[in-house]
Amino acid sequence: MPSPQDIFALGNAAVVAPAGHGKTEVIANVAALGRRALVLTHTHAGVHAIRSRVKRLGIPQHAVAVDTIAGWCMRYTHAFPGIARPCDGMPRTSAEWEHLYRGAVLALSVSAVRDVIASSYDRVLIDEYQDCNHGQHQLAIALSGIVPTIIFGDPMQGIFEFAGATLSWEREIHNHFPFAGTLETPHRWAGKNPELGAWIAQTRQKLMAGEPIDLADGPITYRQSDDAFDMATFFDGIDAREGTQAAIHCNKAICYRLAQATRGGFQAIEEMAAGRLQNFAAAWDASPNQDQRLAAINSLMQECFHVKQLAENEAPNQDDAAMAEEMGLVAADLGGKAGALAAHRLFAIAKMRPNWRLFRREIWRDGEKAIAELGAERVKSMTEAAASIRQRVTNSGRKMPLRTVSTPLLLKGLEFDHVVIPNAAHFLGERSANAKLFYVAISRATQTLTISASNRLIVFPKPQI
Repeated sequence: MPSPQDIFALGNAAVVAPAGHGKTEVIANVAALGRRALVLTHTHAGVHAIRSRVKRLGIPQHAVAVDTIAGWCMRYTHAFPGIARPCDGMPRTSAEWEHLYRGAVLALSVSAVRDVIASSYDRVLIDEYQDCNHGQHQLAIALSGIVPTIIFGDPMQGIFEFAGATLSWEREIHNHFPFAGTLETPHRWAGKNPELGAWIAQTRQKLMAGEPIDLADGPITYRQSDDAFDMATFFDGIDAREGTQAAIHCNKAICYRLAQATRGGFQAIEEMAAGRLQNFAAAWDASPNQDQRLAAINSLMQECFHVKQLAENEAPNQDDAAMAEEMGLVAADLGGKAGALAAHRLFAIAKMRPNWRLFRREIWRDGEKAIAELGAERVKSMTEAAASIRQRVTNSGRKMPLRTVSTPLLLKGLEFDHVVIPNAAHFLGERSANAKLFYVAISRATQTLTISASNRLIVFPKPQI
């Protein structure tokens, strides 16, 4: 395994970093060795993670510049609009994003710009390279012609094939960034469950080779069940599992249904764009009267709460009945000037109803915040409020619930003490990257891993590397 000093001494190179093997620490330590490094990654959460590690290691801030690839390209294309020709505002379509990256590459062809890059940085480090598309790859190649550029990534975590991240490491990446080594120390499992870490590492190799995986042979819990909604998979032994927990399924809609089936015991999380929140905001803004606004709120309620059904001869909960009556009275004010204040009260009461269990807390919380912004007249529309709230989440990151259910796409880069994978055979139904999705899912677990499937043996097609 190459040391930070070995990596720093390289020219253009690629370092393979399996999940949980200390990539962020290595990047920070490599960045600290030179005059000033530029570290590029894909998400604001990634930027925050790297900056936090740099700070924790006591590395001077002036020694490391950290940015998203998109953010860095936005600045340089707008700084040199004559050659880069950026579009107005933030790119929205895939074509506009590709235009942005092409513009950045064009800007890097100008000698004055190249001089600025060369004088500003002595190394470029690019994180999560498996998530790069062809436009971002061309940007990396252009940078590598100015400053030694080292990329870090794991082909087995390349789960964004559907979004164009289909670069071949053998045929395309290593032609420009020669393979320099693989990180070999499984830091994520040290002091927690080293045997699990070793099993996940072995499983990674089997997945890469297209070999069968025996789910009943190893330091994991195998349950014979093909029912993703078998609640025993989620809750058996839960009292003995201290710490964070995640249930992982590839289908977002099924994740919401699973969260509902657990009655909020596991919380669903939202994609950063929070499309359902934006839809609610648009419906509110388009609703001129009380009935339509109430319909928008009721629709969101139905997708966020599990409502207890009374058993035969079971008496209604008096507190719940009183709150239902109060909600009816409050709803009458939705159509007036104080409609946002009434909506805010409805959101608050709904969370307190004894017979209701919230299973999409994140989107309900952000909806409540957006309504508060509108009620305080700090924004002109619910759409503006919702967009502002989600932008804050994007910039600062989100606090994960103690127990969550979500997809590998949303949980990638995170770790949990305990992971549950219901009906693992569903990974085989994914149209692309199914072996990689499975690897990302199992490698989130640090202490225990529970997998259910109808058959203890599972075989994935050999992934495209």
